[in-house]
Order: sequence, then C-alpha cells, then structure tokens
Amino acid sequence: MTSKKKVLLVEDHAVTRVGVKHVVNASNDFEVVGEAEHSSQISNLLLETKPDFVLLDLRIPGENVLNMVKDWKKDQPQLKVVTLTMLDEQPIVHSAIEAGVDGYLLKSDDLSSLTKNLNEIAAGKTVYSKNLKLSFNRKPQDGKVANKKEKQILTLLGHGKTYQEIGTEIGLSKRTVEYHVGRLKDRFNAKTVAELIGRAKEQMLI
Repeated sequence: MTSKKKVLLVEDHAVTRVGVKHVVNASNDFEVVGEAEHSSQISNLLLETKPDFVLLDLRIPGENVLNMVKDWKKDQPQLKVVTLTMLDEQPIVHSAIEAGVDGYLLKSDDLSSLTKNLNEIAAGKTVYSKNLKLSFNRKPQDGKVANKKEKQILTLLGHGKTYQEIGTEIGLSKRTVEYHVGRLKDRFNAKTVAELIGRAKEQMLI
C-alpha cells in the first residue's frame, strides 16, 4: 500500500484547522503530520516532519509567510506549498505566485475538492481556485503591484531603514529612493511612510 503524502497545516483558527485536518486525513492519499499556529513554529516543524505539502494560511500571526517560501523550497526542493486563504486580492495572488507557491486555494472553495486539488499539484500542476478567475484576469486595481525594486524599498522601509541606508543597500542614490517612495505613496494613496508601510502589509507585499 502506498504511504500517504505528509501535510503540514499552517492555520491559526482552531475550528478551520480541525475541519481541514478532518478532510485531509479522511482521504486515501494525504495525512496531516504537523500543525502550526504562528510563523515561528514552521521551520522546526518542516525539519521534524519533512512534509510533502505545506497547506498555508497567509494571515497567520508573525512574519509574512510569503517571504519564507523560497527558503523552504531551497531547503526541501520537492516541497509543495499551497495557500488556503480568504485573501483573493490580485496583488496578494501575484505576490504568492512570485514567491513560488504551487497552488492558490481559497477557504470559500468547496472543501471536498481539496484533496483532488492536492493530487493535481502532486502530479506537477499549478492549481488556482476557480473563484479567482474573475479577479485574476482583471487589471491590477489602483496599480498596487510593486516591482522587485519597489518591494525591496518597501521591505527596507518596514525595517526602519532611512532613504540613505536603503540606497546604499540596493545601489541607488538617496534622491532616487525618495523618488520611488513618492511614487509608491501616490499609488497607494498614502500621505506618510507609515501609511505606505501599513498598506503594503495589507497587500502582503512586505
């Protein structure tokens, strides 16, 4: 008999966690081998359980988990990372794809289709929730999709760096950094850097 594929479930809401775990464990192909409620728990659980899948809620307490995905995959190249989230905004979906997720599923999806989707992902497909189609094909709203350089600037601003420190770190002049920040403020309708950082976090850009 083929052994079940191991799933690490990252979800901070107990009721949701119990429901998802029941669906996964009831299948012939998958089993939950670990559960995390905070981003700080994930690394140790990855080492302890060596899962085949991480089923990931994006709004878990702690650090932005999308910033961790590339490191997880570097350490465990065969690992499949699949979101299971309520967040369907296009900028967040784009950030997840850029981070390297293998599937983007929504909590509003029919849970009975979860293991079917996981099997497709295990076979090498990238699976997106059917409920994403409308927003996925729309143009980004308000231009709130940051390019790589802008994401670097936003991240460093979030770490409390000055314009001069940011410029030195990523090879730009202080004036160029100021220009980029000004453009980002306009696009995110933010009057201050603090507002800009807050809105970037809401969009899971940092």
